Amino acid sequence: MITSNETIVIGTITRTHGRQGELQCVMQNSCWEDADPTFLILQIDNILVPFRVTDWRGKGADSIVFQLAGIDSEEKALSLVGSEARMLKKDTCQAEDTEGEELLTWQDLIGCQVLAEDETSLGALVAVDESTLNTLGTTDRGSLVPLHEELILRLDLENKILQLNIPSNL
Repeated sequence: MITSNETIVIGTITRTHGRQGELQCVMQNSCWEDADPTFLILQIDNILVPFRVTDWRGKGADSIVFQLAGIDSEEKALSLVGSEARMLKKDTCQAEDTEGEELLTWQDLIGCQVLAEDETSLGALVAVDESTLNTLGTTDRGSLVPLHEELILRLDLENKILQLNIPSNL
């Protein structure tokens, strides 16, 4: 069974493409750019379901068209539209580095308590938007916070705390 810790969200299936069961996925981050995916994992009814990728190609700057094994008609593909798309970390830029430490993405920090530079809580990180060059996080209090490596003052994964060098009045 595949767990969410083994995967990374790459995008959302937005529509079918053609009549042969192809699916268009709008990408949320760049981890797919150097990927060689064997499986595309779709979240269906809160269950991670792997589909073997038989073919894929880029479409525009932020979309990929996937052909999945067993999905050979527009009707079958239509049932998957709206699904969250994931890939195994080992198939993406999230593979372990040479020292054996797992690389983190902004998506991995969802659930962390975000603190401003003065340690004021801005809320828990609930979403990350990596669709532009300026990565933004959204907290459960509705605050938008800029996310960049250079802004990190403290990252405590054990206690789920992310302190950023940003003012508390965002």
